Amino acid sequence: MSVSTVSTNPLKVAVLVSGSGSNLQVLIDAMQAGSLPIEIVGVISNVKDAYAVTRAQQVGIATAVFSHITEGENAGKRMGIKTFERHASAQLNDWQPDLVVLAGFMRVLSDDFISSSPAPMINLHPSLLPKYKGLDTHQRVLQSSDVHHGCSVHVVTAELDAGQVLTQAMLAVDHSESAQALQARVQKLEHQVLPWTILLIAHGVLDIKAINEQTAATAYLPELPLKLWLDS
Repeated sequence: MSVSTVSTNPLKVAVLVSGSGSNLQVLIDAMQAGSLPIEIVGVISNVKDAYAVTRAQQVGIATAVFSHITEGENAGKRMGIKTFERHASAQLNDWQPDLVVLAGFMRVLSDDFISSSPAPMINLHPSLLPKYKGLDTHQRVLQSSDVHHGCSVHVVTAELDAGQVLTQAMLAVDHSESAQALQARVQKLEHQVLPWTILLIAHGVLDIKAINEQTAATAYLPELPLKLWLDS
């Protein structure tokens, strides 16, 4: 199944994680409630004790952890990115998802890995891209004069946080609050914009293949990114 095709079958989704997996939990809950037409076929982590893995295992979702080398003279050493990508690529090809979602995944992937993926990849990033690529986005916003902050879902490319932005959710910045408080507010946006974006993909509203090929967008859609004002 292509993500450009509207289908009554659930969209098969694989998720790459590195941390606690709060966004993964939102997708699991929406899948189980029947409000998001997806089937999470597997979760890959590059961190052995990431709680996201536990979340997946608790509901019977297949998991794969590629954090440390397990055999040979380098057993016990942390995997380099090339080794991780070799294992992860084999796992994705086994699962054959329709969409790969990076949700709190903290490594930069190579162009070879991305181009060989059996499905398009999207990433959730905690800033209004193209502003504040990389880490420490909330602190950087508070040190700026920005009046708006938020999060973005974008197509994954080999250049860090540089792929086409599909959707964004925005809020007003309170420069008197801490980075932790701002992060907590942005996380609430993440929990809404990620499933919304996947819903648009599942229903063929966002056609990643056409977007990647830079072909004409659906005539009735506004220019990307689609934006949500979700201030609280």
